[in-house]
Amino acid sequence: MAFHFRKAPLVAALAVLSATPLAHSQQLEEVIVTAQKRAESLQDVPISVSAIQGEKLQSAGIPNMQALSNYVPNLYVAAASVNTNIYLRGVGSGNNQGFEQSVGMYIDGIYMGRGRQYRSGFLDLERVEVLRGPQGTLFGKNTVAGAVNIISASPDPGEDFSGEIAASYESHDGQLLEGFVQGSLTDTFAARLAFKSRMTDGYMDNEFLNRSEGEIDETAFRITTVWQPTEQLDVNFKYSNTEYERIGSPSTTKRYLDPASRDELFPNRSAFATIAYLLTDSFFPDFAEIGQREFVSFKDNGVGSGSLGIGKNPDGSDEDFDNFALNIDYELPGGTLTSTTGWSEYQYIDGVDVDWLPLQFIHRDDNQEFEQFSQEFRFASPGGEFFDYVAGVYYEESTLKFDRRVTLDANMNGLVPALLGVNSLFALVSGGAYSAEQIGRNHLYEQDADSFAVFGQGTFNLSDSVRLTVGLRYTEENKEVDTNQFLSDSITGMNNPSEDFFLRFIQATSFNAYIYDYERKRSTDKWLPSVNVQWDVTENSMLYASFSQGFKSGGFTDADDGEPGDLTPGAFPCAPGQPVEACYDPTNPNDDFEFDDEEVDAFEIGGKHTLLDGGMTLNWAAFYTQYDNLQTSIFKGLGFGVTNAAKSEIQGLEVDVLWQATDHLRLGLSGAYLDATYDSFRDAPCTAIQLDLDPLCGTPGGFTSNDLSGAATTYAPEYTGTFTFDYEYPMNNGLELFVSGEANYRDSFEPGGDNDPIDRIDDYTRVNLRTGLRGENWEIMAYSRNIFDEEVLVQSFDTPVLAGTHSQFVDEGRIIGIRAKYAF
Repeated sequence: MAFHFRKAPLVAALAVLSATPLAHSQQLEEVIVTAQKRAESLQDVPISVSAIQGEKLQSAGIPNMQALSNYVPNLYVAAASVNTNIYLRGVGSGNNQGFEQSVGMYIDGIYMGRGRQYRSGFLDLERVEVLRGPQGTLFGKNTVAGAVNIISASPDPGEDFSGEIAASYESHDGQLLEGFVQGSLTDTFAARLAFKSRMTDGYMDNEFLNRSEGEIDETAFRITTVWQPTEQLDVNFKYSNTEYERIGSPSTTKRYLDPASRDELFPNRSAFATIAYLLTDSFFPDFAEIGQREFVSFKDNGVGSGSLGIGKNPDGSDEDFDNFALNIDYELPGGTLTSTTGWSEYQYIDGVDVDWLPLQFIHRDDNQEFEQFSQEFRFASPGGEFFDYVAGVYYEESTLKFDRRVTLDANMNGLVPALLGVNSLFALVSGGAYSAEQIGRNHLYEQDADSFAVFGQGTFNLSDSVRLTVGLRYTEENKEVDTNQFLSDSITGMNNPSEDFFLRFIQATSFNAYIYDYERKRSTDKWLPSVNVQWDVTENSMLYASFSQGFKSGGFTDADDGEPGDLTPGAFPCAPGQPVEACYDPTNPNDDFEFDDEEVDAFEIGGKHTLLDGGMTLNWAAFYTQYDNLQTSIFKGLGFGVTNAAKSEIQGLEVDVLWQATDHLRLGLSGAYLDATYDSFRDAPCTAIQLDLDPLCGTPGGFTSNDLSGAATTYAPEYTGTFTFDYEYPMNNGLELFVSGEANYRDSFEPGGDNDPIDRIDDYTRVNLRTGLRGENWEIMAYSRNIFDEEVLVQSFDTPVLAGTHSQFVDEGRIIGIRAKYAF
């Protein structure tokens, strides 16, 4: 059952709301944010900002950024097996781990430089601020679409010992235990310990393995200390650790092409595709029908290393995150000096069954490590003068390392000999000269990066009602990469390089994979200006207009497929016994190896209005943005390349209304209209049908292309919206009954770079409800997320090798649970 918002202009919804009788409106509490590196009222900040309080995150059961994105118009976050899709206002980063993020995330002032860090769960937060639009001046590089500013809770010295504990039990044996204890050891020193443990069996039913899919085991803790030896000095230190394990993945294959359609649409499909289809049809004839069922998958997931397994790890992920943050504020006669020191690191091991089939066919293993240090010094004037300012310097250095193997099994755990009478598909394609059962490409990548920035933003208070703010940031960045790849097989051992001619020939001509060893450096520097004019129309109403620029760092692709610079895709000019150095240069990458900076110009006008004597806030923003040199992944027929191929124009409107209708009822409505299109994207990734007609589609060697100029960008639904309500009813015995809920709507959108209509994800609405009873220091609540059990697809894509088949990632279905909380 699905409920859908009517796609009417958002202004009409506001008019209906404003026409409601308002005689008994009550005041809303003030929301404080730090979106401009100062503590300010949300209503005074001339930026499009959504602020979600920590209490809301906990009560609504919002465990991470993916779940939060349902509540923030124009924000989309969804985790796949390896990549994390993070998009704001229709702009984000593709599935290449060499890309930086378009939406920068900051936790307690510390920049989190990688998309994987978006997966770390929420823990004991004060609030989350989502800043839309480029934030280049104060936040810096890699915020071309916006920034997420996360502030965790801290204790206050001098306060008594206190704490809170909450426990939940929900569908799929889900269990959550979280809480904190805090207290003052002296009048000037306080500490807080927060903790969380979350487990669930997963919400997908894998009928091949007869088990749940997407089982999660997550534990986290944070230690916070605050020292205030004088009124002028505040020292805040935080250390947090999160361990996250996922077994299996919530993915399935909903479009499996039947034999007649294969022959009609893909007459030129590869021999590997034909055989994989034949094996699936023969041994798993119900595969297509099973894929149509909701919340059901049918895949083998790999079984880890072993005589019958493929790859190193079964499908799943094991992650470990550590973050240190030291914030020091020192009040001087002329302002506040702030030092923010951060160190963050993570490591994860992934196993991915990338054929998405019940075949032991293709598997990918990733072992990645990341470490980053950053230091910022910032000085802010006291405020309230003719000229108020913030100025600072920033330094950051990081190291990214990963070890990846992609394994292909040509025996398929005995299915090939059972059907075809040969031990390996490679024996067929080589005429019996090459009999390896498994082959692999082994990719090593290490990148060192450092950046330096100096920035300043000043506000001229031209009158009591008019302010002009100008900002400028200068950034220098250097990157150095060392990456190499070797090929291996089951004859010499999957961990050992093999020099077999047929191995190299098959990898090159069928999978565009080669031996190589690249070393490259790049440097960039940018000036990022911003200007903002703010006019207080009345004491409770403000209008603003702004212009800003931003950039996202260039870099080096992490792709393990792709031909060296001397070759065309799929070519292998070497003869048997000839070393590769004699027929191509393995140290010379092609033009797609390095990509340039992405740049943005953004214009925005908006208003923030406090109405009904403080009982309602109405905030809106209209924006127009131009992106140049968009960093995109381009499928070149046999593999992915990276290029700065596209330009885009993005415009839209965002509205946020909050109304304290009575003492006991609060209503919220937020929504967005988005028109995000490619201004120029002539060599977009080609669809599977186009590639069957022209294997080199979109490249200089092809005769066709996929021109998406004027088409919608990825993860850019035209309409998004959220309606919320919170009702509290005091009872005579001192207890309070409460009911609250949300309806989150997202319009249809394109999830892939080729805009294949088969992959387009339909619009959907999810409804959440909660009700319970609370006393002075306790609360019990029953809740349901996605109460109508809507099956929501978060990503859809071409299934590797099987031309015409498409696989999907699925978000959680209906969750029902009960939660108890006690404070002391």
